[in-house]
Amino acid sequence: MHYKVPVLLFIVLLTNSFFTADAEVIFQPNGAAFQMEEEAEEFIISLINAGDQDVNFELNIRLQDLGEEEDVNMGPFRDRRGEPQDGDEFEYEWRDNLEDDGPEYEWIDIREFEGVRQHVLGDDENTGQLDFGWNFPLYDEEFDHCWACSDGWSSVFRSQYQRNVPDLPNRQQAWNGTLLWSDGDWHGERDGAGPLYFWTNEEDMAIITWNQWNARDGGTLADVQVIYRLDGMMTINYGADFGNGNRFNDGQGTYGAEASFQGLGDGQWGFQFKPPNQLNDYLQEGRVIGVGPRDAWLKWIMIEEREGVIEADGDLDLVVTLDPEGMEEGVNFAIVELELDDPDQPLIQIPVVTSVNSEVFNLYGIVCDAADDSPVNLACVESEPFGIIRACNGNGRWEIEELPIGEYDINFSAEDFLPHTETIDIQDGEEFELNFALLHSECNLDLEEVSDELPVDGSSETIVTVSNDGNGPLTFSTDKRLLGDANAEPWELRVEVPAGVIAEDPRIHGAVFINDRFYTSGANDGEAAIYVLNRDQELINQYAQLGESRYGYKDLASDGEIIFGSGERLVFGFTPDGEEVSSFDCGISPCNNLAWDSDRDILWCSGTTTNIIGFDRDGNQIGEVDRQNLRIYGLAYWPDDPDGYQLYVYHKINEVGNLMVAKYDIENNQVMDIANLQHEIGGVAQGCFITNQYDIYSWVFMGTANSGAEDRVDIWQIDARKDWMDIDPSEGIIEGGEQQEFTVTLDATGLPQAPFEGEIVFTHDGIGGETHLPLTLQVGEGGGPEEMVLELNDGWNMISAYVQPDPDDIVEIMAGLVEARSLIMVKNSTGQFYNAQFGFNNIPGWMVDEGYMIKMDSADELTLAGEAVPWDQAIELDAGWKMVSYYPRQGVDAILALSGIVDVLLMAKDGAGRFYNPAFGFSNMGDMIAGQGYLLKMDEAAELIYTVEEEIAAESSPHPVPNILPNHLNTGENMSLLIFTNISEGEIGVYTNGNLVGSGVIYEGKCGLAVWGDDPTTSVVDGALKGETLKIRHSNGTESNDVISETITGDNKYIADGFQVVRILDVTASPEQFGIVDTYPNPFNSTTRITINLPEALKVDFALYDLSGRVVFDIASGHLKTGMHTFVIDGSFLASGVYIAQLQASGKDYKSKITLLK
Repeated sequence: MHYKVPVLLFIVLLTNSFFTADAEVIFQPNGAAFQMEEEAEEFIISLINAGDQDVNFELNIRLQDLGEEEDVNMGPFRDRRGEPQDGDEFEYEWRDNLEDDGPEYEWIDIREFEGVRQHVLGDDENTGQLDFGWNFPLYDEEFDHCWACSDGWSSVFRSQYQRNVPDLPNRQQAWNGTLLWSDGDWHGERDGAGPLYFWTNEEDMAIITWNQWNARDGGTLADVQVIYRLDGMMTINYGADFGNGNRFNDGQGTYGAEASFQGLGDGQWGFQFKPPNQLNDYLQEGRVIGVGPRDAWLKWIMIEEREGVIEADGDLDLVVTLDPEGMEEGVNFAIVELELDDPDQPLIQIPVVTSVNSEVFNLYGIVCDAADDSPVNLACVESEPFGIIRACNGNGRWEIEELPIGEYDINFSAEDFLPHTETIDIQDGEEFELNFALLHSECNLDLEEVSDELPVDGSSETIVTVSNDGNGPLTFSTDKRLLGDANAEPWELRVEVPAGVIAEDPRIHGAVFINDRFYTSGANDGEAAIYVLNRDQELINQYAQLGESRYGYKDLASDGEIIFGSGERLVFGFTPDGEEVSSFDCGISPCNNLAWDSDRDILWCSGTTTNIIGFDRDGNQIGEVDRQNLRIYGLAYWPDDPDGYQLYVYHKINEVGNLMVAKYDIENNQVMDIANLQHEIGGVAQGCFITNQYDIYSWVFMGTANSGAEDRVDIWQIDARKDWMDIDPSEGIIEGGEQQEFTVTLDATGLPQAPFEGEIVFTHDGIGGETHLPLTLQVGEGGGPEEMVLELNDGWNMISAYVQPDPDDIVEIMAGLVEARSLIMVKNSTGQFYNAQFGFNNIPGWMVDEGYMIKMDSADELTLAGEAVPWDQAIELDAGWKMVSYYPRQGVDAILALSGIVDVLLMAKDGAGRFYNPAFGFSNMGDMIAGQGYLLKMDEAAELIYTVEEEIAAESSPHPVPNILPNHLNTGENMSLLIFTNISEGEIGVYTNGNLVGSGVIYEGKCGLAVWGDDPTTSVVDGALKGETLKIRHSNGTESNDVISETITGDNKYIADGFQVVRILDVTASPEQFGIVDTYPNPFNSTTRITINLPEALKVDFALYDLSGRVVFDIASGHLKTGMHTFVIDGSFLASGVYIAQLQASGKDYKSKITLLK
C-alpha cells in the first residue's frame, strides 16, 4: 500500500540567476515512523515545485547509527579475516556471500545481450577505455568509464598494464580504484578460451565478463565477472569451474582477489587474498565478493528514482519501499537526502524509522498560546532522537505515530514564540498526550532614535528604556553597526584598484591615499612616475619621480600633506603635485619600505632584509626595530591597533603565503603574523599603507600586489570606527512584564567634522527577532555650511551634490570656473542651460535632488558650500527620465542602492554610459558614488530612498574597461546597448558609417555598453546620429570580425537615451583570417567547443598541450577544407588547470589558452 503521511509542507527556497524567479520546493512528510511486521510497506515522498524554473535533484539514503554520538563507529573497512584497518570517512565495506548480510550470488550471462562488446585479448593486453554511459561514484568522485586487462583486473584509474603488484597495504603501490580477481597471466589464447565481454545498460549497471579464461601454465577454463553499479557497489562473481584446477592453490604467488582504494578517503585499502597462505579453496565457483559504501549495503529501504527533475509548477512522487527482510530486530534508522541543484541551499533530509519486533507508541497533543489559550497554527513539534517534525493544524493539533518506545526530548517552536523542550520516557506501547502552551516575549523601545550634535571631542549620554510586554523572559544581546561597507569583516577585500592596467605600467610598487586621490608609484619602463587616480579609478595626472632609481619608489608613505618615497639610499619628501620638499640619505641601499609614524612624528625606513630604522624630518636616526627575520616588502602604521602593535609589514613566506601581514610592537621589539590574505587571482606583496581617509568610517589596509602586467592596489578592511557609539548593558535577560534602562553614549573624540550614522541592533528571542535603534551623530556644526569638492574632467560630466548650495544661483556657483575659462556649459534634466560665453542662463537655481550635466574645456574642481542633506532623504520621481542626485557618502552598488524602487525602475545610467536594467538583470554600473549624477527612467512616479544596508547587499557588479578598443569620448548623450553572446572573451565595438561609437568588454556571456551620440556643441560629427544603423564587430586583440546577430528589443538604430538588446548568433571570420576564432565556454568544466578558420585548404596539426609542453589531446590532424571548423574537447579525462590549444599549418602558428575547472 501507498501511504500519504499528513504533515506540514516544508519549503526550501532556491535562488536562481538571470531572468529566473525564486523556485520553491515543497516536500512532505518531514519524517516517518513505522512498526514493521512480515509484509513490506510503502509510503510516498511528495515533492512540489511551486516556482517557475525546473529543479534537479539527486537522492541518497544514509544509514544512521543509534546511540550517543561519541559511541558511533565511523566504520573501518569490514574485515572479519584480519585486524581492522584505519577508519574510512566514506565508510566503504566489503562482504562476501558467506555472511548473512553479504551479497547474493547471481551470474548474469551478457554474451547475447544487445549492445555487448567482445574483446579478444592476448597476454598483458588492455581493452582500452570502456564507457559506462552513466557516472559511477567512488570516494566522492565520479567516473564514466573503466579499463580491463587480460591479466584479470578492471580499474577506473589505470589504463595500462603493470606487473609486480605488492601486498597490501603498501603506500607506494599504484593500483588505486582497481578490482583484481587474478594476477597470473590469465588470457584467452588457448583453444576453447572465450573473449572478454563488456556490456552496459547505460543507466546504472556495467558488467565485464572474462569468459572461459585460463592461466598461462594451463588449468581448467573458468568464468569471472565484475559488476559496477550506480550506488557505488562493485562485485566480483566467480563463475563456472573457478577454483577447479585453476592453479590458485599451487603456491605460485598469483593473486586471488583484491579491491584497492589506498589513499582515498581516510582508509588505506580494501581487501586482498593471496593463496596458498590465505584461505585455500576460498575462491571457487559460486563465490561473490562485494565492496561499496555503507549506504549501498542498505537493503531495508529502497527508492528506485535516485535523480531527476521536478518541473516548474509541477510535482513528483517518490515511492519509498520498506522491506522487513533486510531489517535487523529492534529499531532501524535512515535519512533520505535530496540534494537540489543549488549548492548554496541545504539538503532536504527526511528521517525514516522502523521498529521490528519492538514496541511503539503514538504521540499527540495541542499547542496553544499561553496568553489567551488560542491554538498556534503551524507550530512545529520535533522529536529527538530521529528529528521527525510535525506541524500543528488550524486547531493547534499535532501527531507523530508509531515511534519506538524510549526517552525523547520533544521540542516545541513557532515564529514569535519562545521555544520549549519537554522530556518524556515511554517504556510501554501506548498513546501519549502532550499538550503545551507557548510563551512569548517582546522588545519595545521608548525611543525611535538617538541623535545628537557634538563639538569635536564632545560626548553625551541618553537613557533608553526597553520593555518586555510579553509573558516570557526576553534574552538579548546587542551589536553596534555602521551603515554600508564599513561593516565589512576584518581583512575582507573591499575594493581592488587595477592600477597597472589603468596606468599601462606593469610595475606598480607603492600607493597612498590622501586628498581624496590615489597616488601610486610605477617603473614606467625606466622613467619612474607617480600616477594620480581619482575615486572612479581614472588616471587624472602623472609626473616624474624624484631621484635616480630606474625602477622608482618601491613603497610610499604620507603624513597627510607630504608624500615620502624611495628606491635608493635617498629618501624624498614631495607635495601631491610632485614638488620636492625634503631629502636625506638614510644609509640603506636600497631603501624599499616606508611608513609615517603619526604618534612619534618619525619616518620608518627599511630594505627587504634590514632592520627598520626611524628618522625624524631632518634625517636624524632616532629609533630601530628588529625585523625578526621577515623579508619586508611594505611598511604601514596604524595608530589605533588594539594590541599596541602599530607598525605593519607586508611580506611573504614561501609555501605559506604571498600576501601576508605582520605587525610589530615598536617598544618591545616583538612581532606577530595576523593575516594571510587570499585573492582569487593571487599576487605578491609590494608596498602598503593604512588610512581612515578612504572611508572616514573605517581603517583600511591598502596593499599593492604584483600580478604580472596587472599590478593592483587591494583595499582590505581592518576595522570599522564604531568607538563613537556604545550601549550599557550590552546583553542580558528581561523577565516578562518588566523593563530595563540602557545608557547610550555618543562620543566625538578623535572624529572628523562629519555626520556619523549607525545603529544598535538588539538580537533577541522575542517577536521579530531583531530591534534596531538608529543613531546619528553630527560632529562639528551640524546643519551649517559644509563644503563638497567635485572633480570635473575635460568634456562632459554628470554631477550632483549632497549639499544644498547657498546661494543657489547657477551663475554665482559657476563663477570660479568661468573665471578660470574652464566651463563651457551647464544643463539640467529639463534642457534648461547656462552658457557663460553668451551670457545666457534659464536654470532657476541649483536643486539638491537633481543632477547636472557640465561640459568643461579642461579639468577643474567645483567647490559647493551649503547645508548637507541626510543620506536617506527621499527624492520624488515622476514617470520618465530624471537626472538625480546621490546622497549617501559611501559608494554602494547600483543594484543595492536602487533596490527600493526596482519594481518601477526601467533604467539607470551614469555619466560614463554604464547602465542597470532590472528587467534583463544586468548592471555594469558598479558603485554609485557621491558627487556623481545619475539618470533614472521610471515606469511610474515613486519615492527614492537609497538603500545602503549591508545585509541585503550583493557583490558589486563588475565593469571591466576595454583595453583592445578605445573608449569613446563622452559626448553628453548616449544609448544603452545590451549584448548576449556565447563568445567567451574579447571586446565588442559598435560602429556607424565606419566610425567607432561605443565599446565594451564581454563578461560572463554579456556585454553592456554605451553607444555615444553626436555632441551638438562641437563642429564635427563625433558620435552616432539619430536613426543611423548600428554595426557590431568582435575584437580579440588579433582580429576584428563582423558578427551575425538578432535584435531582441529595439530596431538596431541609434536613438538618444534608448535601450536595445541583441544576441550574437555567430562570428563571421574574414576569408583571409587564420587561427582560433572562438572557444566557448572558457573556462569550462566538462566540454568546450573550439572554432578555427582556415583561409585555404591546409594540412593542419591541432593539439591541446599542458603547460609543460606535453600533448594531452590531439584535436585534429590532416587536410581540412577552407572555412570554419568546430571541434569539441571532452575534459572528463583531464585534470583541472590551464591548457594551450595550438593550431599549426603551412608555417603558421596560433595559440589560445583554455582553462578547465572541475
